[in-house]
Amino acid sequence: MKLNRNYITPFISLVFLVVGLTGVLMFFHLFDGYTEIVHEFLGLFFVVCAVFHIILNWKALKIHFKRGVFIPAGIAVAVISLLFIIQQQLHPKVDTKLLDRIIQAPINDVFKALNVDSSKAVKRLESNGISIDGATRLEDIWIKNNADPEEVFDLIMK
Repeated sequence: MKLNRNYITPFISLVFLVVGLTGVLMFFHLFDGYTEIVHEFLGLFFVVCAVFHIILNWKALKIHFKRGVFIPAGIAVAVISLLFIIQQQLHPKVDTKLLDRIIQAPINDVFKALNVDSSKAVKRLESNGISIDGATRLEDIWIKNNADPEEVFDLIMK
């Protein structure tokens, strides 16, 4: 199948709008829980569309490369990205701090903090092949069982 601008351009334009809008909604914590899933999956689709867009417009892009306009733009994006990463490392968000503390806390304290019946949570974990034997922290559970952290957390919270 040959790539066609008649298809790629509308897709990349509309996906860009949705990814941009959901990013803004996430920034302001509006409709949390709904926007993240749309943003993540359409973000992946946006990358696919962008690759096709680059393929379709390679000749024009080569002209921009020769003019050197991508170099300052690339440096600017890299510096801005690095500044965000440094800022996050120096001043983590509250949810990041809480998650780190919960992961490192003793398991019984985690069950209490999450308001979960520990015996039921342990049964759910064990019925899914996840043992808490020898685990003192929440993180130990998924490390010792070679399990997905999100799966462990979901089983505890059911």
